[in-house]
Amino acid sequence: MAITAAGNNSLDALSNSYKSKESEKEEDVLGRDAFLTMLVAQLKNQDPLNPMEGSDFSAQLAQFSQLEQLMNLNDTMKSMKESEGSGAQGNVTDYVGKIVTGDVDAIEVVDGSPFGGFYNIEKAADVMVKIYDKDGNEVRTLYPGQKTPGTYNFQWDSRDNTGAAVEDGSYKYTVLANDGSGFAAIPTSITGTVDSIVYNEGKAYLKVQGILVDPESLVQVGNPAEVDKPTESPVDYLGRKVTTSRPLISYDGSSKEAGSVTFDLPELPENEKKQDVTVRLFDATGQQISSINVDADDVEYGAENEVTWDGTDSRGNTMPEGLYTYAVTSGSGALDVSKTENVSEVRVINGVQFLVLGDSGYLSTVGSITNVKEI
Repeated sequence: MAITAAGNNSLDALSNSYKSKESEKEEDVLGRDAFLTMLVAQLKNQDPLNPMEGSDFSAQLAQFSQLEQLMNLNDTMKSMKESEGSGAQGNVTDYVGKIVTGDVDAIEVVDGSPFGGFYNIEKAADVMVKIYDKDGNEVRTLYPGQKTPGTYNFQWDSRDNTGAAVEDGSYKYTVLANDGSGFAAIPTSITGTVDSIVYNEGKAYLKVQGILVDPESLVQVGNPAEVDKPTESPVDYLGRKVTTSRPLISYDGSSKEAGSVTFDLPELPENEKKQDVTVRLFDATGQQISSINVDADDVEYGAENEVTWDGTDSRGNTMPEGLYTYAVTSGSGALDVSKTENVSEVRVINGVQFLVLGDSGYLSTVGSITNVKEI
Protein backbone atom coordinates (compact mmCIF):
# COMPACT_ATOMS: atom_id res chain seq x y z
CA MET A 1 0.00 0.00 0.00
CA ALA A 2 1.36 3.35 -0.96
CA ILE A 3 1.82 5.77 1.85
CA THR A 4 0.93 9.42 1.16
CA ALA A 5 2.26 12.09 3.49
CA ALA A 6 -0.29 14.65 4.67
CA GLY A 7 0.21 18.29 3.71
CA ASN A 8 2.29 17.62 0.56
CA ASN A 9 0.37 20.26 -1.40
CA SER A 10 1.16 22.93 1.17
CA LEU A 11 4.81 21.94 1.27
CA ASP A 12 4.98 22.02 -2.53
CA ALA A 13 3.49 25.50 -2.49
CA LEU A 14 6.00 26.64 0.15
CA SER A 15 8.90 25.17 -1.78
CA ASN A 16 7.80 26.66 -5.12
CA SER A 17 7.15 30.06 -3.53
CA TYR A 18 10.60 30.15 -1.94
CA LYS A 19 12.26 29.09 -5.18
CA SER A 20 10.40 31.75 -7.19
CA LYS A 21 11.54 34.51 -4.80
CA GLU A 22 15.13 33.33 -4.96
CA SER A 23 15.24 32.71 -8.71
CA GLU A 24 16.86 36.06 -9.44
CA LYS A 25 19.68 35.57 -6.88
CA GLU A 26 22.96 33.82 -7.51
CA GLU A 27 22.77 30.05 -7.23
CA ASP A 28 24.36 28.81 -3.99
CA VAL A 29 26.23 25.54 -3.67
CA LEU A 30 24.59 23.78 -0.69
CA GLY A 31 23.23 27.19 0.31
CA ARG A 32 19.76 28.28 1.33
CA ASP A 33 18.01 26.80 -1.70
CA ALA A 34 19.66 23.40 -1.33
CA PHE A 35 19.07 23.32 2.43
CA LEU A 36 15.37 24.19 2.13
CA THR A 37 14.87 21.71 -0.73
CA MET A 38 16.38 18.90 1.33
CA LEU A 39 14.28 19.86 4.37
CA VAL A 40 11.04 19.99 2.39
CA ALA A 41 11.82 16.66 0.70
CA GLN A 42 12.45 15.09 4.09
CA LEU A 43 9.09 16.33 5.38
CA LYS A 44 7.25 15.15 2.29
CA ASN A 45 8.64 11.63 2.45
CA GLN A 46 8.60 10.92 6.17
CA ASP A 47 6.48 8.04 7.52
CA PRO A 48 3.27 9.47 9.05
CA LEU A 49 3.31 6.58 11.54
CA ASN A 50 6.86 7.42 12.57
CA PRO A 51 7.33 11.17 11.97
CA MET A 52 10.53 13.07 12.56
CA GLU A 53 11.30 13.78 16.19
CA GLY A 54 10.46 17.34 17.24
CA SER A 55 13.94 17.87 18.62
CA ASP A 56 15.50 16.85 15.30
CA PHE A 57 13.21 19.18 13.39
CA SER A 58 14.04 22.10 15.74
CA ALA A 59 17.75 21.40 15.34
CA GLN A 60 17.43 21.53 11.55
CA LEU A 61 15.49 24.81 11.73
CA ALA A 62 18.25 26.22 13.96
CA GLN A 63 20.82 25.14 11.39
CA PHE A 64 18.80 26.89 8.69
CA SER A 65 18.70 30.08 10.82
CA GLN A 66 22.47 29.96 11.29
CA LEU A 67 22.95 29.44 7.58
CA GLU A 68 20.72 32.43 6.84
CA GLN A 69 22.80 34.63 9.17
CA LEU A 70 26.05 33.49 7.57
CA MET A 71 24.69 34.24 4.10
CA ASN A 72 23.62 37.73 5.23
CA LEU A 73 27.08 38.28 6.74
CA ASN A 74 28.68 37.30 3.45
CA ASP A 75 26.45 39.76 1.60
CA THR A 76 27.46 42.51 4.07
CA MET A 77 31.17 41.78 3.68
CA LYS A 78 30.79 41.78 -0.09
CA SER A 79 29.04 45.15 0.05
CA MET A 80 31.81 46.60 2.26
CA LYS A 81 34.47 45.33 -0.12
CA GLU A 82 32.73 46.90 -3.10
CA SER A 83 32.40 50.17 -1.16
CA GLU A 84 36.12 50.21 -0.38
CA GLY A 85 36.96 49.67 -4.01
CA SER A 86 34.72 52.49 -5.18
CA GLY A 87 36.86 55.39 -3.88
CA ALA A 88 38.35 57.25 -0.96
CA GLN A 89 35.24 56.92 1.20
CA GLY A 90 36.09 53.31 2.06
CA ASN A 91 39.42 54.00 3.77
CA VAL A 92 39.21 57.55 5.13
CA THR A 93 40.26 56.33 8.58
CA ASP A 94 43.73 55.70 7.13
CA TYR A 95 44.23 59.48 7.04
CA VAL A 96 43.86 59.97 10.81
CA GLY A 97 47.19 61.10 12.27
CA LYS A 98 48.69 61.94 8.88
CA ILE A 99 49.55 65.40 7.62
CA VAL A 100 47.61 66.33 4.51
CA THR A 101 47.24 69.27 2.17
CA GLY A 102 43.86 69.81 0.57
CA ASP A 103 41.89 72.43 -1.28
CA VAL A 104 39.06 73.83 0.82
CA ASP A 105 36.07 75.60 -0.69
CA ALA A 106 33.09 74.38 1.35
CA ILE A 107 31.40 75.16 4.65
CA GLU A 108 29.19 72.52 6.25
CA VAL A 109 26.18 73.70 8.26
CA VAL A 110 25.10 71.03 10.77
CA ASP A 111 22.26 71.67 13.24
CA GLY A 112 22.51 75.36 12.41
CA SER A 113 26.24 75.58 13.16
CA PRO A 114 28.78 76.20 10.35
CA PHE A 115 32.07 74.32 10.13
CA GLY A 116 34.83 75.61 7.86
CA GLY A 117 35.96 78.91 6.45
CA PHE A 118 39.63 79.16 5.62
CA TYR A 119 41.97 81.00 3.25
CA ASN A 120 45.53 82.29 2.93
CA ILE A 121 46.98 85.24 1.05
CA GLU A 122 50.49 85.91 -0.19
CA LYS A 123 50.21 89.68 -0.58
CA ALA A 124 48.58 92.34 1.56
CA ALA A 125 45.09 92.77 0.18
CA ASP A 126 41.49 93.71 0.85
CA VAL A 127 39.52 90.45 1.23
CA MET A 128 35.92 89.58 0.40
CA VAL A 129 34.21 86.18 0.77
CA LYS A 130 31.15 85.04 -1.18
CA ILE A 131 29.13 82.01 -0.04
CA TYR A 132 26.86 80.02 -2.38
CA ASP A 133 24.23 77.30 -1.92
CA LYS A 134 24.21 73.96 -3.78
CA ASP A 135 22.46 75.59 -6.77
CA GLY A 136 25.15 78.26 -7.11
CA ASN A 137 23.01 81.06 -5.69
CA GLU A 138 24.82 83.63 -3.55
CA VAL A 139 23.54 83.54 0.03
CA ARG A 140 26.04 85.73 1.87
CA THR A 141 28.93 88.14 1.31
CA LEU A 142 31.48 88.72 4.08
CA TYR A 143 34.08 91.47 4.25
CA PRO A 144 37.06 90.41 6.43
CA GLY A 145 38.80 93.59 5.27
CA GLN A 146 42.48 94.37 4.81
CA LYS A 147 44.79 91.43 5.54
CA THR A 148 48.54 91.09 5.59
CA PRO A 149 50.12 87.93 4.11
CA GLY A 150 49.20 84.91 6.18
CA THR A 151 46.65 82.21 6.96
CA TYR A 152 43.18 83.08 8.20
CA ASN A 153 39.96 81.48 9.36
CA PHE A 154 36.76 83.34 8.73
CA GLN A 155 33.57 82.74 10.65
CA TRP A 156 30.04 82.77 9.29
CA ASP A 157 26.93 82.96 11.46
CA SER A 158 25.02 80.67 9.02
CA ARG A 159 22.70 83.49 7.98
CA ASP A 160 22.06 84.88 4.51
CA ASN A 161 22.30 88.50 3.37
CA THR A 162 18.77 89.18 4.68
CA GLY A 163 19.63 87.91 8.15
CA ALA A 164 17.62 84.68 7.84
CA ALA A 165 19.15 81.40 9.04
CA VAL A 166 20.11 79.04 6.20
CA GLU A 167 19.26 75.34 6.05
CA ASP A 168 21.70 72.61 7.03
CA GLY A 169 23.90 71.39 4.19
CA SER A 170 27.06 72.09 2.23
CA TYR A 171 27.85 75.58 0.96
CA LYS A 172 30.64 76.60 -1.40
CA TYR A 173 32.65 79.76 -0.93
CA THR A 174 35.03 81.87 -2.99
CA VAL A 175 37.63 84.20 -1.53
CA LEU A 176 38.39 87.36 -3.51
CA ALA A 177 41.41 89.55 -2.82
CA ASN A 178 42.28 93.02 -4.08
CA ASP A 179 45.96 93.94 -3.81
CA GLY A 180 45.47 97.13 -5.81
CA SER A 181 44.65 95.67 -9.19
CA GLY A 182 41.02 94.71 -8.53
CA PHE A 183 39.33 91.77 -6.86
CA ALA A 184 40.35 88.32 -8.10
CA ALA A 185 39.67 84.81 -6.77
CA ILE A 186 42.52 83.25 -4.81
CA PRO A 187 43.09 79.52 -4.14
CA THR A 188 42.24 78.17 -0.70
CA SER A 189 44.16 75.26 0.78
CA ILE A 190 45.07 73.93 4.21
CA THR A 191 47.88 71.77 5.59
CA GLY A 192 47.71 69.99 8.92
CA THR A 193 47.20 66.78 10.85
CA VAL A 194 43.94 64.88 10.40
CA ASP A 195 42.44 64.84 13.91
CA SER A 196 39.29 62.83 13.21
CA ILE A 197 36.66 61.81 10.67
CA VAL A 198 33.34 63.70 10.57
CA TYR A 199 30.29 62.39 8.72
CA ASN A 200 27.74 64.77 7.26
CA GLU A 201 24.76 63.50 5.24
CA GLY A 202 26.50 60.16 4.75
CA LYS A 203 29.74 61.66 3.41
CA ALA A 204 33.05 61.45 5.28
CA TYR A 205 35.23 64.53 5.84
CA LEU A 206 38.67 64.93 7.37
CA LYS A 207 38.90 67.36 10.28
CA VAL A 208 42.08 69.43 9.93
CA GLN A 209 42.64 72.39 12.28
CA GLY A 210 38.89 72.47 12.86
CA ILE A 211 38.23 72.63 9.10
CA LEU A 212 36.32 69.87 7.24
CA VAL A 213 38.27 68.69 4.18
CA ASP A 214 36.82 66.50 1.45
CA PRO A 215 39.17 63.50 0.93
CA GLU A 216 38.77 63.93 -2.83
CA SER A 217 40.33 67.42 -2.59
CA LEU A 218 43.66 66.22 -1.16
CA VAL A 219 46.77 67.15 -3.11
CA GLN A 220 49.37 65.78 -0.66
CA VAL A 221 49.44 63.12 2.05
CA GLY A 222 52.40 62.33 4.29
CA ASN A 223 53.39 60.94 7.64
CA PRO A 224 54.33 63.48 10.34
CA ALA A 225 58.05 62.70 9.91
CA GLU A 226 57.84 63.37 6.17
CA VAL A 227 56.46 66.91 6.35
CA ASP A 228 58.26 69.87 7.89
CA LYS A 229 55.40 71.32 9.92
CA PRO A 230 55.44 72.82 13.42
CA THR A 231 53.46 71.22 16.20
CA GLU A 232 49.71 71.78 16.00
CA SER A 233 48.57 70.88 19.51
CA PRO A 234 47.85 74.15 21.37
CA VAL A 235 49.36 72.76 24.59
CA ASP A 236 52.67 72.13 22.81
CA TYR A 237 53.05 75.89 22.22
CA LEU A 238 53.15 76.73 25.94
CA GLY A 239 56.35 78.60 26.80
CA ARG A 240 57.34 79.09 23.18
CA LYS A 241 57.73 82.43 21.48
CA VAL A 242 55.36 82.59 18.53
CA THR A 243 54.44 85.10 15.86
CA THR A 244 50.81 85.40 14.87
CA SER A 245 49.59 87.16 11.76
CA ARG A 246 46.15 87.69 13.26
CA PRO A 247 46.12 88.79 16.92
CA LEU A 248 42.66 88.63 18.49
CA ILE A 249 41.17 90.97 21.08
CA SER A 250 39.20 89.21 23.81
CA TYR A 251 36.54 91.69 24.93
CA ASP A 252 34.43 91.02 28.03
CA GLY A 253 31.67 93.41 27.01
CA SER A 254 32.00 95.68 30.02
CA SER A 255 35.45 97.29 30.07
CA LYS A 256 35.72 100.96 29.25
CA GLU A 257 38.73 100.13 27.13
CA ALA A 258 38.24 96.92 25.13
CA GLY A 259 41.85 96.67 24.07
CA SER A 260 44.75 98.36 22.36
CA VAL A 261 45.56 97.90 18.70
CA THR A 262 49.27 97.92 17.86
CA PHE A 263 50.94 98.22 14.48
CA ASP A 264 54.40 98.97 13.09
CA LEU A 265 55.14 101.90 10.80
CA PRO A 266 58.30 101.69 8.67
CA GLU A 267 60.73 104.56 8.45
CA LEU A 268 59.36 107.41 6.38
CA PRO A 269 61.30 107.72 3.09
CA GLU A 270 62.74 111.10 2.25
CA ASN A 271 60.54 113.56 0.36
CA GLU A 272 57.39 111.69 1.42
CA LYS A 273 54.66 113.18 3.55
CA LYS A 274 53.17 111.54 6.58
CA GLN A 275 49.93 109.65 5.98
CA ASP A 276 46.80 109.29 8.07
CA VAL A 277 46.21 105.81 9.45
CA THR A 278 42.88 103.95 9.61
CA VAL A 279 42.23 101.12 12.07
CA ARG A 280 39.27 98.90 11.21
CA LEU A 281 37.68 96.53 13.75
CA PHE A 282 35.86 93.30 12.78
CA ASP A 283 33.63 90.91 14.69
CA ALA A 284 33.88 87.11 14.65
CA THR A 285 31.85 86.87 11.42
CA GLY A 286 34.25 89.14 9.53
CA GLN A 287 31.88 92.11 9.46
CA GLN A 288 33.43 95.53 9.99
CA ILE A 289 31.97 97.12 13.11
CA SER A 290 34.02 100.27 13.53
CA SER A 291 36.93 102.31 12.20
CA ILE A 292 39.34 104.63 13.97
CA ASN A 293 41.10 107.40 12.04
CA VAL A 294 44.49 108.50 13.33
CA ASP A 295 45.91 111.81 12.16
CA ALA A 296 49.31 111.65 10.47
CA ASP A 297 50.81 113.94 13.12
CA ASP A 298 49.83 111.48 15.85
CA VAL A 299 51.68 108.45 14.46
CA GLU A 300 55.36 107.66 14.83
CA TYR A 301 57.32 106.23 11.91
CA GLY A 302 59.95 103.58 12.48
CA ALA A 303 58.28 102.42 15.68
CA GLU A 304 55.33 100.51 17.11
CA ASN A 305 52.16 102.55 17.45
CA GLU A 306 49.20 101.93 19.73
CA VAL A 307 45.55 102.90 19.36
CA THR A 308 42.88 102.17 21.96
CA TRP A 309 39.50 100.75 20.98
CA ASP A 310 36.70 101.62 23.38
CA GLY A 311 34.60 98.53 22.67
CA THR A 312 31.88 100.30 20.68
CA ASP A 313 30.74 100.10 17.07
CA SER A 314 30.56 102.95 14.55
CA ARG A 315 27.27 104.12 16.11
CA GLY A 316 28.62 104.18 19.64
CA ASN A 317 26.84 101.00 20.75
CA THR A 318 28.77 98.78 23.17
CA MET A 319 29.72 95.50 21.52
CA PRO A 320 28.90 92.18 23.21
CA GLU A 321 31.48 89.91 24.80
CA GLY A 322 33.54 88.03 22.23
CA LEU A 323 36.63 87.93 20.04
CA TYR A 324 37.48 90.77 17.66
CA THR A 325 40.23 91.33 15.14
CA TYR A 326 41.54 94.34 13.27
CA ALA A 327 43.36 95.61 10.19
CA VAL A 328 45.41 98.81 9.78
CA THR A 329 45.92 100.74 6.54
CA SER A 330 47.68 103.92 5.55
CA GLY A 331 48.22 105.71 2.27
CA SER A 332 50.86 103.10 1.36
CA GLY A 333 48.54 100.13 1.94
CA ALA A 334 48.13 97.51 4.66
CA LEU A 335 50.42 97.70 7.68
CA ASP A 336 51.96 94.84 9.62
CA VAL A 337 49.86 93.93 12.67
CA SER A 338 51.61 90.65 13.49
CA LYS A 339 52.62 90.16 17.11
CA THR A 340 55.40 88.08 18.67
CA GLU A 341 54.99 86.93 22.27
CA ASN A 342 55.53 83.94 24.54
CA VAL A 343 52.50 81.68 24.91
CA SER A 344 51.54 81.86 28.58
CA GLU A 345 48.25 79.98 28.58
CA VAL A 346 45.81 77.95 26.49
CA ARG A 347 42.29 79.30 26.93
CA VAL A 348 39.11 77.52 25.82
CA ILE A 349 36.33 79.77 24.45
CA ASN A 350 33.13 78.18 23.14
CA GLY A 351 34.89 74.84 22.87
CA VAL A 352 37.82 76.23 20.83
CA GLN A 353 41.38 76.44 22.17
CA PHE A 354 43.22 79.75 21.82
CA LEU A 355 46.80 80.69 22.65
CA VAL A 356 47.21 83.53 25.17
CA LEU A 357 50.11 85.76 24.13
CA GLY A 358 51.94 86.68 27.34
CA ASP A 359 50.28 89.51 29.27
CA SER A 360 49.55 91.53 26.13
CA GLY A 361 45.85 90.74 26.23
CA TYR A 362 45.93 89.21 22.76
CA LEU A 363 44.91 85.71 21.72
CA SER A 364 45.69 83.68 18.62
CA THR A 365 44.48 80.56 16.86
CA VAL A 366 47.00 77.87 15.98
CA GLY A 367 46.22 78.38 12.30
CA SER A 368 47.40 82.02 12.46
CA ILE A 369 50.88 81.15 13.79
CA THR A 370 53.55 81.99 11.20
CA ASN A 371 56.71 81.40 13.23
CA VAL A 372 57.64 79.33 16.29
CA LYS A 373 60.86 79.44 18.29
CA GLU A 374 61.97 76.51 20.41
CA ILE A 375 61.78 76.75 24.18
